[in-house]
Amino acid sequence: MAHFTPQFLFFSGAPHKQHHVQNMGELYLFQAPFLFFGLFALFKFKKKFKGLLLTWVLLAFIPVSVTNDSIPHALRTLIAAPFYQLVSGLGFVFSLRLLTKFSIPFKIVLGVTLFIVVIVSIGNYLYNYYQKYPVAYSRDWQYGYKQAVDYIDKHKDEYDLIVFTRHYGEPHMFTLFYTQFDPARYQNAPNLVRFETYDWVRVLRFDKFYFPDLGDEGTQFADIVSSNPNKKLLFIGRQGDFPKEIPRLFSVNFLNGENAFDIVEVK
Repeated sequence: MAHFTPQFLFFSGAPHKQHHVQNMGELYLFQAPFLFFGLFALFKFKKKFKGLLLTWVLLAFIPVSVTNDSIPHALRTLIAAPFYQLVSGLGFVFSLRLLTKFSIPFKIVLGVTLFIVVIVSIGNYLYNYYQKYPVAYSRDWQYGYKQAVDYIDKHKDEYDLIVFTRHYGEPHMFTLFYTQFDPARYQNAPNLVRFETYDWVRVLRFDKFYFPDLGDEGTQFADIVSSNPNKKLLFIGRQGDFPKEIPRLFSVNFLNGENAFDIVEVK
């Protein structure tokens, strides 16, 4: 039922920040009255396509019903979007028929008001999509990995071990992609270490790369340094992962200005 609440449909949408523009629902707020009128017309009058639409929307929610995470979910219910648009369109036509009973000045005022609301709503969405959302949620789109790996790629031959935090998730994927690491070499690496956690397979180590969570006990900065004496180490982690007195070789910020990665070395 979480997918049918006004909060999900018109105000805030789903909680997963990658799935849709935040601070907005899955539908425009101005669609709400048309959706209501459309549902009313769908059930009040005999419509040939009523069975199709109702079957469509019921089937659309089967995928999300067999999962137990991220509910409500914007992507797993995306197939329901045409249902909402078609019913909203039906509601719009039904509303036009209702307006035949009103005076022309009232129709003009209502039409102009609706036009302004639609333009403002679409403009607000586009501004959010192109200006606010990319900046505010660049972290959720793994911004910063490319910049960090570009630095690694230029200096990787200078170090015996490269330690890259997995705090933001899957650093090995970005390392492999942006360094153009040979797939065969990766798959056959003798020190390739994978492990499974929460039904997800992660890579802990391959070649000279090591991907711990630098915030975990036993794999913090000091722990790794002490367990690798006489080695040249390059660390890529969050600002708080390293002592303040250690010089930063390079730093990467998210688009909102917050720190993403600091890069330090131990020689």
